Amino acid sequence: MADSSIAIAERTIGEGPRTPGDAAATAAELEKVAAVATAAKPNPLGTCSPHHEAWRSLARTHAAVSGRMQEALAAAELPPLAWFEMLAAIAASEGDRMKMGELAEALVITRGGLTKLVDRLVKAGLIERTFCDTDRRVSYATLLPAGAELLEEMVPVVSGELELAFAARLSERQADDLRSTLDAVRGTACNGD
Repeated sequence: MADSSIAIAERTIGEGPRTPGDAAATAAELEKVAAVATAAKPNPLGTCSPHHEAWRSLARTHAAVSGRMQEALAAAELPPLAWFEMLAAIAASEGDRMKMGELAEALVITRGGLTKLVDRLVKAGLIERTFCDTDRRVSYATLLPAGAELLEEMVPVVSGELELAFAARLSERQADDLRSTLDAVRGTACNGD
């Protein structure tokens, strides 16, 4: 079928329409050729199941929402989103400090990436490295007053973008359902079930 469609397309393109009726036939034939060509093109990712499509949608949504938050922070002349995420994670921890390993897990970042990010925030005077009194091998990222103040400036910007992205599209119940579903998927992925 593809060969006859290609032959029709070649003849049609080469000859052009001879009458108004031929023009309509030519358009219909070209649509058929396009449909065959599109259908014949294999998906490089294989068959996309609904689960695969959900994953792709999640990744695209994360990128879009993160991009909006990043742009909003830049427009407000505030540091990048990664700084917000680190400051917020530390501020949410008991004693405004967090073990480095736990912080890497919370931010979904490698230990090497975490070290570089911590270095930047230490240099900016927003956090400091502190050590466990009983085991000097255990280090913490500890929030400093300047970090807490900066976080207070960043929260309304990030919260505002999240409200625009989510509240306008999801009810609170839908947001809770989405969180529960994503937590279940994450649990499976982390546990290897």
